Amino acid sequence: MSHVIQLDADLCPSISALAHALSREISNNVPSNNFENTANTLLNGMLDFPKVKSKLLQLVSNGKVCIWGENRNSLQILYHATSVSDFGKPHDHGTSWAFYFQVTGITQMNIFKDKNGNKSANMAKKVILDKTIHMKPGTGIYFPPGSVHSASHPNAPASWIRLTGEDLSQLSRKAYDEKTGLRL
Repeated sequence: MSHVIQLDADLCPSISALAHALSREISNNVPSNNFENTANTLLNGMLDFPKVKSKLLQLVSNGKVCIWGENRNSLQILYHATSVSDFGKPHDHGTSWAFYFQVTGITQMNIFKDKNGNKSANMAKKVILDKTIHMKPGTGIYFPPGSVHSASHPNAPASWIRLTGEDLSQLSRKAYDEKTGLRL
């Protein structure tokens, strides 16, 4: 991300508190074993405040904005939204981990594995669909480095928060053809 947007007085304390609490769960840019549960609990707690949720929803209706992460080599918090149906390609997050948390609508998250099942999916020349999860508001899922997934929103609108361990725009990443599973 090129820069972190300025948050208003309603969002800034909440996002700052979230970032600091999440950072306590990360050591050497590796989330703890309890990170997924902690992130889900913290994000649901933050969104219980109606003003926070309504302000988030006003940030962007299509696209993404970085709301935390001045240091590109540590925790990044991005808010994403789409008002139109979209279908993402299978991809990884380079050397970073990622956590997706659904705010509104539904994300269809396809999770892929190496067709031979013997190494990190992003090291494979071909991936196959392992499972599909329909993420509803209030649920989140953690992807360790090496994971391959695709996120689609066939019934937009939808919005979600994505946490990453690094600024993904600075990383080398892999993508895969959605029909053949072959690395692009």
